[in-house]
Amino acid sequence: MNLTAKSYVPGAVCGALVSWVSIYSIAATAAIARPHGFPSDLWQSIIVFGLGAFLPAFAIYCAILLIFRPNLLASLTGFCIAVIAGMAWFVGLVFAGSALAAVVLAALAATAFAGLRSNNSLKPNPLRGSA
Repeated sequence: MNLTAKSYVPGAVCGALVSWVSIYSIAATAAIARPHGFPSDLWQSIIVFGLGAFLPAFAIYCAILLIFRPNLLASLTGFCIAVIAGMAWFVGLVFAGSALAAVVLAALAATAFAGLRSNNSLKPNPLRGSA
């Protein structure tokens, strides 16, 4: 199997995990009481979808990208397909538009972050003068 085909699997598994975790994390952050006078739309975008969907998706997907070092585009494709399928299965896509947007933005941010990291961070660097 080549690297592109192997890259779909971590992305798809991570996408299924993120769609399952984000359901519970969005529910937990939606239960936080909004302070009086705070704009409702701003509260939902920062707390509910920022902490509830963006942060877990970014952390999980970024960890998968840094551990497995897959092809970024193939992994992102598998991730997005699995997240869309998972959200459709769990809650239906009619109610998951904002959550899906937050998760996909987190995946794009994690892909950009992993693309900036060097690929030889765990490889030993020999001392100068040694063979």
